[in-house]
Amino acid sequence: MSNFPIDRETWQKGLTVEEFVESMTQHQEPMRRRLEQVRLQPQEIAQIQKLDRRLYLAVMTEDWCSDCLMVLPILVKLAQASGKIEVKVFIRREWPALRSFYQSQDIPSIPVATFLDDQFQPLVTWIERPRAAHHRLAEWKLAHPEVEQIRRRADLSSEEKRQLLKEVLDQLLVEMEEWYAEELQSETVREILELLGLESVGSGS
Repeated sequence: MSNFPIDRETWQKGLTVEEFVESMTQHQEPMRRRLEQVRLQPQEIAQIQKLDRRLYLAVMTEDWCSDCLMVLPILVKLAQASGKIEVKVFIRREWPALRSFYQSQDIPSIPVATFLDDQFQPLVTWIERPRAAHHRLAEWKLAHPEVEQIRRRADLSSEEKRQLLKEVLDQLLVEMEEWYAEELQSETVREILELLGLESVGSGS
């Protein structure tokens, strides 16, 4: 990933996790709750503590992003457990250069998390959600065809669509938390550990 648009000076302009949470206009309370409640397994903590160098984790996202609500707390817990990873959040709409960079890498989705070395050179990037989550969401969409039907309606404003979809999407967030509690949190951790070259702990709890 050459020409990555974050250097040491730019890094300082990113938001801490708490600053990001303070700025949230959507999902703020659920995010606070998940940051408090998400826990890693002891073996996962042991694995991330094998990290032998300081890293910086840049997370590009938006506050409305449901995947961010699920995975940011997991990333934060990994960073805290490592004792060697600093996290900053970059809101996509406020960082057009970063957004353009990821688009040039064929990465349109958020959240997108890039680990940087101590020279702020990118090492590895993790995108959006664990692979197992895609199957879960695909099944959910098949069970709720009305969501895509409403999103496609040209006669509705964005606000009207949001109001019509609010109840079903709120329920999706509840279900997503259940998925992460069952398996997707451990899958997220496993994928991150593998990216960092640390031994996988497997997909079990």
